[in-house]
Amino acid sequence: MSSNRKRGGTNEPDDYSQKRRRNNEAVNRTRQKKRQEESETATKVDELRKENETLERKVDSLQKELSFLKEMFVQYAKGKKNGEGTSK
Repeated sequence: MSSNRKRGGTNEPDDYSQKRRRNNEAVNRTRQKKRQEESETATKVDELRKENETLERKVDSLQKELSFLKEMFVQYAKGKKNGEGTSK
């Protein structure tokens, strides 16, 4: 009988039920938070992939432009060397 008083007597099943309910709620909150974080991470990954593709296209474009400008410069330098383009 003294052990019953230490545990709260007849309230023991209610205490257990309340603890289980609180624990289940905490678990559900934790799982929901994890799902939310995973969703946000997936969204961020998609955004970064799109940005990366855009940047890669820009790099390609700039490399082509650089090649074109280099070729123009080489042609211009060849013309100067041969005496062309010095007339005003």
